[in-house]
Amino acid sequence: MFRTASKRKVRKALDNLTLPDPWDSRKLVEQIAHDRGHPIVLSPVPQHVMEGKVCGLWVSSDETDYLLYPEDSPSWHIDIVICHELGHMLLDHDLEIPVPAKSGPPTTSIDIEGLSAWLPGLDPDAVRGILGRSGFSARSEYEAEYLATLIIDRAVGDIQDTRHTRMLNTFVRGEDG
Repeated sequence: MFRTASKRKVRKALDNLTLPDPWDSRKLVEQIAHDRGHPIVLSPVPQHVMEGKVCGLWVSSDETDYLLYPEDSPSWHIDIVICHELGHMLLDHDLEIPVPAKSGPPTTSIDIEGLSAWLPGLDPDAVRGILGRSGFSARSEYEAEYLATLIIDRAVGDIQDTRHTRMLNTFVRGEDG
């Protein structure tokens, strides 16, 4: 059950945001990176890499935060994934902290060494945490998804009826055409 405290927390985070006008998820990423004083790099990865594992991924290193999303996804889906991962940042959700292979099995199913293929600037030893969007079993996943939905809902409320907006309305608001 989604608690009232979680809803308040999410709405407070939304109220503290100034959304780009016109809507552009990448501009929102730039704004949040500036506010946090920590660069955020958006990185598309091949669909097959994420298939069956996660829809999006937040990797935090000492130098940079990386948001990964499946390439070749429709723009409305990319916006939702980006906003979901930003939601985790804005809500200060804990990251899974990977345990180096020398110390025992990793605490995450994501291959950090393998991420280097898509994130050439990533030093696997500098990774502080990783959070993947795979399901909604944890409260943090519900909170991040709720915030992403509210961000998109507010953003598309101000956009003229374009194909992109109709898709977001269908999948976020549950409205027909």
